[in-house]
Amino acid sequence: MMKITSKHIAQLLLSTLLLLALVLVFYLSRYLSTDDTTANKLEFQTISYCNTAKGCQSRVGEGTVMLNVQPATMPTGQPLNIAADLSGFAVEKVTMEFIGRDMPMGLMPFNLKKQSGQVSGSGRYTGTGTITFCTSDSKMVWIARLKIETRDAIHTVLFELDTAGAQ
Repeated sequence: MMKITSKHIAQLLLSTLLLLALVLVFYLSRYLSTDDTTANKLEFQTISYCNTAKGCQSRVGEGTVMLNVQPATMPTGQPLNIAADLSGFAVEKVTMEFIGRDMPMGLMPFNLKKQSGQVSGSGRYTGTGTITFCTSDSKMVWIARLKIETRDAIHTVLFELDTAGAQ
């Protein structure tokens, strides 16, 4: 009888240790996958209208954002030159992506790179992106989602793009 009891106790201890190890691995993987650079930052969102022929401008907190997309007609499947002029931010990273207003397309963001010779607290960030053809909506309304990361916050500016008047 003693051998049976000690065998069951050993199995119970082994099962308990395995369960604890799995729980430890789960929580450790969650802890390690958390991005400390963004986890503790404040997040702000601004929504703004933009006529691509005239350029886009928005006030974001104490700063300003001016966005220019060329060609302003925003042809699908062709390279679009993006320029974002930022002032009033201590920028660490700038990304942008085009998303459908009524149908998110799941596109990947692309980085905008700072141009050299810019003063601190302001700068021009440029890059190239594309929009895809939407098979179900030929009049897709696109949104340029500009994400500005600073040391303390993440500012997301959503520009609803209107190509009226663009040649």
